Amino acid sequence: MSESENNRSIQIKESAVGSVIVSGDGNIIYVIQQTKEETRNETAAKQADDIGPNPYKGLSAFKESDAARYFGREVQIERLWQRFQSLYEQSEVPRFLPILGPSGCGKSSLARAGFIPELARMPLPGKERMRVAVMVPGARPLEALAGVLAKAVTGEAFPLDETKKFKKSLQEPSEDGEYEGLRLIANLIPDIRNTPLVILVDQFEEVYSLCDDVEQRQAFIGNLLHAASESTDEVSVVITLRSDFLGETQRHPKLNQIIGSDQSAFVPAMTIAELRSAIAEPAKQAGYPLDEATIDLLVKDAEQLKRVTTGAVTQNKK
Repeated sequence: MSESENNRSIQIKESAVGSVIVSGDGNIIYVIQQTKEETRNETAAKQADDIGPNPYKGLSAFKESDAARYFGREVQIERLWQRFQSLYEQSEVPRFLPILGPSGCGKSSLARAGFIPELARMPLPGKERMRVAVMVPGARPLEALAGVLAKAVTGEAFPLDETKKFKKSLQEPSEDGEYEGLRLIANLIPDIRNTPLVILVDQFEEVYSLCDDVEQRQAFIGNLLHAASESTDEVSVVITLRSDFLGETQRHPKLNQIIGSDQSAFVPAMTIAELRSAIAEPAKQAGYPLDEATIDLLVKDAEQLKRVTTGAVTQNKK
């Protein structure tokens, strides 16, 4: 078996409450979903079509369950893992990893189908089991955060009562003005010391674009920063953020300092080699390898589309 195949030797299955379990070499990552995401019935598609399901995602973002067919970003995945590991080793900096890039560059796919499965393939030292709570802020970020935390604590699919309680805890600052709700709630998670929690906030820009409640926004960001800054390593935070929203973070100086530091990771455009891998490998894995001429044509089309899209964005900004 090749090194590449060894690196992808993970198993992915769904738990009874709709979360995802990613395991590899005895290491387990529990991925707690904000809501039970609607999935396509690939089993039915496979039965209806003898050639099997489409190995490509099209314009849809990759998720944890798509890790086996996510190719082309191996260098970036390794870079994220190394940066995340360094945050655990440096006790003086918050365990807060921003993943930045323009719209459509693949931040969400990199975080969910690349980085999270990599934690199962290659766990952090002493962290063979971890929980990852995946959420998007939406218009009510505190409610969204309370929901995934309630799932993590109770193990239930729809813990409405706990969600209400946790939201109240998250929105109330302490006497010294700190938002400690997330840290306190994390302590209620079973075996939190041995199975730390990673909060993955996808599309973090929604905190600014959708949430009109300034106090709720302040409380949400305050909870994330406080928990990630604790001396224990029970909670860490990963966010994906569109680069055109970087200016908005200046409203929150501590967050802005983190995003402007070396611990942030900017997602570059795919190279030609990465594009070739992303195009060729899924078809090869499905048992229908593409010939070199077809791959060359698709790479050329992708590069042309990228130039057209970039030009359109530039014109709109003008």
